[in-house]
Amino acid sequence: MSGDLIIPGDFLPIDTDSSIKTTIGPGIYKNPQTQSILPTNAGLINIQKSKAGTNQLVYIESNSKRYTPQTNDFVIGIVTGVIGESYKVQLQDFSPAVLLSMMAFPNATKKNRPNLKIGQAVYARVSEAIPEIETELECIDPTTGKEGGFGLLDESGYIFEVNLNFARELLFNANSIFLEKLASKCKFEIAVGINGKVWIKCGEGIKIEKDRVVPEEGKPVRDNTRDLKSTLAAAGFLVKCQKLRVDQIDAELQKQFKNI
Repeated sequence: MSGDLIIPGDFLPIDTDSSIKTTIGPGIYKNPQTQSILPTNAGLINIQKSKAGTNQLVYIESNSKRYTPQTNDFVIGIVTGVIGESYKVQLQDFSPAVLLSMMAFPNATKKNRPNLKIGQAVYARVSEAIPEIETELECIDPTTGKEGGFGLLDESGYIFEVNLNFARELLFNANSIFLEKLASKCKFEIAVGINGKVWIKCGEGIKIEKDRVVPEEGKPVRDNTRDLKSTLAAAGFLVKCQKLRVDQIDAELQKQFKNI
């Protein structure tokens, strides 16, 4: 049953009918010889069945600190270098770098491809995650062949880290109230990486003064201080929500946006 505590080696309470297609997620291992499915992480089991009952998704919800790339994961990474025709991208501190091909962007060619700089952040999809070789990313929506929200993230946004289970909550739980509550306070853009990194931007974000254009005489200067404060407050609110009860969320939201 969903919500039961599972530890590695336990029997999984899933439907083993051969007519039901089973898709495994994080914390689950399939033995290639016996085809048996075993849990590899301790946590709460989640079993989601389709309405027709012909498909089921099985994964373990755990609060692990180390992110292990899985195919089709949405991640936020920092460019750390270049190797051949690929960028080296860091998904977590002290973790091996993964590769992002210079051709893994919409309409990229040898002559027309993005020129990323060290320190810039990208929102990407894990296209290949085989333990024996380096993990590969791409910034293309596989269903449309277009950008699909992936690519270089605006430097005026703010990146912060959350627990992996909270990142999954923001990304996959349609009934999660955290972003809904935040939207009642400010307008924002957000990108959530399942590797525990979140990019957020309210208005003009955290643009620095040197990027501002001197206005013509007589025209008012746009003050971005409010946007900067709102961006930092939104990030602070989401970080605090990881340890809050539902009845504490509204009070924390008011506290973070006080005097803004």
